[in-house]
Amino acid sequence: MKFLRTSLALALSWGLLVALAPVAHGESARQGPTTERAVLRRATLIVRDIDVSIRFYRDVLGFSVWLDNRGKVGPSSLPSDAPIGAPSRFVIMKGKHPWVGMIGLLQYGNAQEPTEAPAKLVPGDVVLMIETDELDAAFVRMKAAGTQILRPIETARVTGAGGRNWTASFVFAFDPDGHLIELNQRRLEEDAGHPTESAEDMAAVVKIRRAFTDTRLGQLHYRVAQPVSPAGMATPLVLLHQTPLSGRMFSEFLPVIARDRAVYVPDTPGYGESDSPGTRPTFETYGAALADFISDIGEPVDLLGYHTGAGLAIEIAHRYPERVRRVILVSIPLLTDAQRARFSQPPAASSIREDGSHLLDMWQSTMSVSLEEAARLVAEKQRSLTHTEWALTALAGYPLGLRLSQLAQPTLILRPRDGLWEQTGQAAKLVPSAQIIERSDWSYGLFDAYPEEIAELLARFLER
Repeated sequence: MKFLRTSLALALSWGLLVALAPVAHGESARQGPTTERAVLRRATLIVRDIDVSIRFYRDVLGFSVWLDNRGKVGPSSLPSDAPIGAPSRFVIMKGKHPWVGMIGLLQYGNAQEPTEAPAKLVPGDVVLMIETDELDAAFVRMKAAGTQILRPIETARVTGAGGRNWTASFVFAFDPDGHLIELNQRRLEEDAGHPTESAEDMAAVVKIRRAFTDTRLGQLHYRVAQPVSPAGMATPLVLLHQTPLSGRMFSEFLPVIARDRAVYVPDTPGYGESDSPGTRPTFETYGAALADFISDIGEPVDLLGYHTGAGLAIEIAHRYPERVRRVILVSIPLLTDAQRARFSQPPAASSIREDGSHLLDMWQSTMSVSLEEAARLVAEKQRSLTHTEWALTALAGYPLGLRLSQLAQPTLILRPRDGLWEQTGQAAKLVPSAQIIERSDWSYGLFDAYPEEIAELLARFLER
């Protein structure tokens, strides 16, 4: 099951919004400052038979097992009925989002018989809201597995923050331990009247191809996506990736954002499938090579940059203003003095180790993404292994703060809560005319987890 995202809510969800009242909740992008300091990453359920629970969340709802630890109850364990020395097992189940919305399953002692589902909700009960893009198929699996259904599939209009409306379908059911699940699917008709599109639908309206072009730093590899019917297309958009990754990081987002415009995704020189520069470029030279590519497009473009790519977008917009119409910056790498000093020094030795332990380091650094995503990230990093740090070293010597304050184009700053949360907040102060959207509920992997929502946010900015 391909999850758009997995959300856990305590007694508040779309179906409950419909049942209770049209109150607002945090679905729409917030603009302006935020005071939230916490992110719900996981809810852990104490279960009676963990194998039964795994089968439910994996085979019925579509989660995958990300962690499976076995141990014994000890003096430092959470209090339970299990005696010291009894077996314990802790499993983490993941949906598609790489950071949030995980479900923990914890069993103390031996398996117990399942319990009866509660007849009604009382204070202290929890409702888990899980979003999917295949509600009908999941409902069939629920019935086949003997899941206790509280309410079958219903569809209704939901009112969210700012009075925004959309359509959602949902089903209420109990997991093997009597926890109430709301499984829902957001229908994308919304107010604009756009129907939900499957991958096959997107392939029918968006064509993606790959190519190479020459720049001052060698051959540059890029992807380009555009509507099959190009009439009335909007300004071309160029997406600049973070390093040491490549344009593949936008794979989920690309066919969504390219429905009404040509979208170009170059691999920064030395990364992905682009040629290595041979010697260390300055940050300005990286920008100039990408500007060579943009010049070949033949008309002004809109620029989106993420992490290191945000820095490159700033440089290109500053130095080649006639080629850039609007700028979108996602997680801005405004380095501190200490970071500049650390990153300005190239690594003392090769990052390749004879025993291959550098591969284990890379694997462990992928943290809580899925196994498939971890494998892809490690493979991506291998491409630039001998010059992984070059772009970051170049960034350390670049006056990013000054260039931010000199931006002349209309600018949107998107601030997810990732490792550059604080830096992006500081950077935003340097662009007083910028529009700022803060999403503390988003983190790494946002272009994979929220392609539709990001495309909608960008459209509002780009179409002004």
